[in-house]
Amino acid sequence: MKKHLPIWQSAVIASMLLAGAVPAAAASAGTVNAETAAAGPVSASDTNAATVLAPLRLVSETAGAKVAWNNEERTVTLSLGSDTITLAIGKSTALINDKEVELGAAVQIKDDKTFVPLNFLTEALHTAVSWDPQNGKLIIPKGDLKAAASAFASHWLQGENESAVSYFNSDLKKSLNANQLTYISQYYTNMYGPITGQLGAGTTSNSVHENVYLTYETQSTLPFQMTVRFDKQDRIDDLYIPPYYSPDTYRKPSYDDSGAYVEKEVTLGEGRLALPGTLTLPSKPGPHPVVVLVHGSGANDRDESIGGSKLFRDMAVGLAAQGIATLRYEKVTREHPFKSATPAFTVQDETVADAVYAVNQLAKTEGIDPQRIFVAGHSQGGMVVPRVIDGVKDVKLAGAVVLAGPTNSIEDVVLEQSKYQLEVSRERGLDTSILEQQVAFWEQQLKLIKDPQYSVDNLPKDLALSNAYWWMDFRNYSASEIAKKQDKPMLILQGDNDAQVLAYHLDKWKEALKDRTNVEYKLYPKLNHVFAEVDEKSTGAEYNEPANTPASVIKDIADWVKKTK
Repeated sequence: MKKHLPIWQSAVIASMLLAGAVPAAAASAGTVNAETAAAGPVSASDTNAATVLAPLRLVSETAGAKVAWNNEERTVTLSLGSDTITLAIGKSTALINDKEVELGAAVQIKDDKTFVPLNFLTEALHTAVSWDPQNGKLIIPKGDLKAAASAFASHWLQGENESAVSYFNSDLKKSLNANQLTYISQYYTNMYGPITGQLGAGTTSNSVHENVYLTYETQSTLPFQMTVRFDKQDRIDDLYIPPYYSPDTYRKPSYDDSGAYVEKEVTLGEGRLALPGTLTLPSKPGPHPVVVLVHGSGANDRDESIGGSKLFRDMAVGLAAQGIATLRYEKVTREHPFKSATPAFTVQDETVADAVYAVNQLAKTEGIDPQRIFVAGHSQGGMVVPRVIDGVKDVKLAGAVVLAGPTNSIEDVVLEQSKYQLEVSRERGLDTSILEQQVAFWEQQLKLIKDPQYSVDNLPKDLALSNAYWWMDFRNYSASEIAKKQDKPMLILQGDNDAQVLAYHLDKWKEALKDRTNVEYKLYPKLNHVFAEVDEKSTGAEYNEPANTPASVIKDIADWVKKTK
């Protein structure tokens, strides 16, 4: 269940991205080798930097500068912060903020690339990167991850994909090759138009990766964003590219009392797909009951950030104030998008396995009561709660919470979402031609997915959705039918203004589990799919507005956890 509009577009985009990341043979290194980064910058005495000519675009974009070429005047303009630098082909002077400076050698074009004296670029752009002319290699100081990420992006966006792949570690090379990078760049160029220059770069770190966030100007009204994930050896371990631009407008809820909790960065699992997470513990001494927060569909972060809401962060700080710990973590498709994408990728790999691992890990975690471990799944995460329950074998699972979890199959839900959007658009007198096409598209896809002649061993070749294996593995799944046969206490919550999992699903849960006595239900007026209050009929367009989970929802969950043994 994608959580941004248009829903069908999000689903198709995510599916296409997944298909672009299937394993492939590692591409050979290109002429620019990131492995030389550890050697540090080449000194002027080694390269005679005053006369060495370096590729202007690569060095400039590595430094974060925007490069603009004027073909008529045969000039290049660099923009970095408040500085504007103009160079002309054949001239040995440049203008820096309209002040003329000597270059030491004339600007030249060679093999369709502009070359400029290295020392001028490093001084004007305040960068320590260098250039080895003998070997044709960019040299980046060890630890300068912004430069490494920007250099990779420069190669990639210029179509130099063999060189771009040379920045990858061996693991990523097995999953993402130069041909796939070509496809991905074409896809985003079609979406945004030409990507024209870097707007900014920032860094963060977690227990698994050092991350560089790059933002680029495009010819559309929206910027292009990309996160480059580095391993401990400063090699690129994966890439995260949002399928669409979504501004972060989130505001902390009024019930966020920083003195009521402590947060610890933790690692879920180990090895190539280990996940960074946050264990939020009440400030008061434990051991504490704990809730594992299980994401919905899509490449969610640990907070389940969706526009102006962060459902899981709100739940974490709210429950901590009630004496309940939480574990939230980056979804594997967010932290390891390309490495995790395999032809036989299933919802077990996407969601269930990590949730089960989290439960087992918490049972051995200091400060946690191993007899009071719960799971809470939202949307598709709620849908697979019964699978998580079945997957926990060796420790006690005390109970489970389902938030906006559908009872019917994922393919039925996606079609239902499209029909809902069509209905709302008709009510509002909007043009529905595109929506009608989308409904027809999903109806056709549904027939293929449900056709009994197809299976995981005989995938439908005409399915327009990538990763057919995922769809065929998960088709016809009904959470409520599985839950009928289980005995773990459950709390099922639903918003009455949900555009993605319609409110009637709560009634279907009640009907399916009518013979069970340890299940509680609650319907919340006005709450949409991200558990935020909306006065008007929800369409999902409101997701970008700042919103928080009501304190009443947090209290209901806390009260249920406290009384459930």
